[in-house]
Amino acid sequence: FIFYILFVYFFCISFALADIQDRLFNKVESTKTLFFDFKQRIAEKEEMGKCYIKYPLLMRCDYENLKKKIVISNGKTVAVIKKKYKKIYYYPIKTTPLFTILKKEKILNLIKNNNPTKIDSKIIQYELIDKNSKILKLFFDKITFEFKGWETIDAYSNVVSFSINNLKENIQINNNFFKIPKEEDL
Repeated sequence: FIFYILFVYFFCISFALADIQDRLFNKVESTKTLFFDFKQRIAEKEEMGKCYIKYPLLMRCDYENLKKKIVISNGKTVAVIKKKYKKIYYYPIKTTPLFTILKKEKILNLIKNNNPTKIDSKIIQYELIDKNSKILKLFFDKITFEFKGWETIDAYSNVVSFSINNLKENIQINNNFFKIPKEEDL
């Protein structure tokens, strides 16, 4: 009798988890673009702004701060632009967590081939550990399956959390919007 109850319990849990994964996979697969407000927290510092993502690998985040910071990924390079100082810092996208976040196939493979590391009443969480043992946590809404943000550790061992609000999906975004300007044009 106990074996039967445990069997039914685990069967129901497995079935529910498979349904969640299928629905989340389909939601991510059908997403072409994202536009949202964000809140980024690094250690105790908090910044906010608006962000645009176009799969694969394109992103632009405009920060609402005094430095007029913009982060742009053109698919190969991530540029951190500080307009106030007329300075641009360049990073190869493959060396950043954005490579996973902006390459939809990596997220789809994570969902398809792994169980969530955490499910609560609001959030589905997946974790990806890269070859350097860095952990990237991805968060999705449990009800709508919308992308809700991510968390990682930066090069200075600070926790970096990025939360998404007011998400709009599949809006038209021109690829030229993700063009990295030259420093002299700032």
